[in-house]
Amino acid sequence: MLFTLLNQIILISGKNLEHGLKKEGLLSFVRELDGNENDSIDNYLRDASMYARVVILSVRGALGSYWGDHDWKAGDFEDHQARKAYEALLRVSLLHPTSDKFQDFTDKVKERSLKDYNYSISEGEEVNFVVGAFYDGVYLLGMALNETLWEGGDIRDGVDITLRMWNRTFTGITGRVRIDDNGDRDADYSILDLDPITGKFEVVGHYNGMDKRYAHVPGKRIHWPGGREGPPPDIPKCGYLDDNPECRDREAYMLVIYGSFAFGVFLAFASTLICVAYK
Repeated sequence: MLFTLLNQIILISGKNLEHGLKKEGLLSFVRELDGNENDSIDNYLRDASMYARVVILSVRGALGSYWGDHDWKAGDFEDHQARKAYEALLRVSLLHPTSDKFQDFTDKVKERSLKDYNYSISEGEEVNFVVGAFYDGVYLLGMALNETLWEGGDIRDGVDITLRMWNRTFTGITGRVRIDDNGDRDADYSILDLDPITGKFEVVGHYNGMDKRYAHVPGKRIHWPGGREGPPPDIPKCGYLDDNPECRDREAYMLVIYGSFAFGVFLAFASTLICVAYK
């Protein structure tokens, strides 16, 4: 897993992901990116390839057209290599709500952004999920404060207010919101894959955080690199460093066979030449 240290949110999510993967015994390699331009990402990936077949990148992605389009095309000589690399990439993004309630909310956000901040959100630009999640967070805080006042509690008791927000479920602007007993939200995610024909990322599946269930999008599939029909094996057949003894024995065996065949061909050719010379 590779994650950046330059963004506090990404740092926190990266550390949490690292903890969870280690707890499940699924993490064998971690590198923290400090933004040093002298460090080559190729070196990080080369090191990771010695331990794992799947590399998780925890980095800041595009938040909308205001921040620019973060895809493989940069208009330079490296576009071809970048596209090949992106064909092996699966993006995990927060599931964007499509309900009428969220659409009404985004319309109001666009109106307020123009009226109060003189910023016009373009027609094709989506209001980011984080905006709705922040609204739901404030709504959840309001519920906890109302309950505290109703029961005659102290709204200055931060610990009590926080505990009231944990381990509960409600319907918010972004859909069903469930906060677990650790204060984390069980979010829903979309899985995006690069279509090798169009060169665009498309949603191929969804993960439901509350039900812990993955469902593929009908008519869509993941395009695995190398023309594979399915994901690569967890461990390469000959090991990450090609040091599996069975493969070495097989290689030695094949060398003996090929060597014997080549020697036989040489003897046959030499015998033919000798016979022709004597005639």
